[in-house]
Amino acid sequence: MINAKFNLVSIGYNGDANTSIAFEMLEGLKEGQNLTWGVSIQRNLGSGLQLSLTYDGRKPAGTKMIHTGGAQVRAYF
Repeated sequence: MINAKFNLVSIGYNGDANTSIAFEMLEGLKEGQNLTWGVSIQRNLGSGLQLSLTYDGRKPAGTKMIHTGGAQVRAYF
């Protein structure tokens, strides 16, 4: 299974953006036009194993791109 997403997020925020509360509220994005995207791949490796790979990226307004990824293996028994 492959899943992909892409979002254009427009934020209007007039509070102090340099606080931990604002970072949480804005989910790491900035005031203005922001982009977020992601891809996840999930594959069964046999009758009891499953592999999941994820990649997420974001481009907050006025800053560099931020990339994150992860991998997970699950065993079912």
